Amino acid sequence: MKTLLFSLLTFAVLASTASATVTLFNFQGLGGFGLLSTNETGTVSGTPGSGGEVGAGISFDDATNALTLNFAWGSANGFTNLTGNAIAGHIHGATTGNAPASFGQNAGVMIGLDSLGGWNNNASSGGFTGTVTLTGAQAANLFQGRLYVNIHTSLNGAGEIRGNLVAVPEPTRAILLMFATGLLALRRRR
Repeated sequence: MKTLLFSLLTFAVLASTASATVTLFNFQGLGGFGLLSTNETGTVSGTPGSGGEVGAGISFDDATNALTLNFAWGSANGFTNLTGNAIAGHIHGATTGNAPASFGQNAGVMIGLDSLGGWNNNASSGGFTGTVTLTGAQAANLFQGRLYVNIHTSLNGAGEIRGNLVAVPEPTRAILLMFATGLLALRRRR
């Protein structure tokens, strides 16, 4: 009975590490974490806003290539207000370099977020909550830190706040794998 229980526990731990398909992401850039004017590569006019992840944050499911984005800006969301309502919001990519070299690089618009449901352009309470499906090539660029979100305003047409999408290391899987390896080693000693 102990052997069966031990085997089932070991299998469950190994299976949980092998079947995980969701990776978490955050915003990073030249100026730090979040959607920041200091992450922009050009000059920003006025007193720029700030933003970042909210709610469930940012995740990517490699089984479906679905990138789920939950981010906001403005004082109503705990950040600072933009210089005016957002006139556009995009995922740009792919930069020529991987993160962190990509933080100082610009790329063309890849996906327009401002035309999708879940977009709110309000300067003091705006953001985006929704999911986009990436191609295989876009997903590869995502994992290399070559994609970024840029929010544009009238005063800052080239972009007021920006953040590169960078994968967050997943310590839980590594810990579970070490635990399972330890269990197997302990079992083999008996």
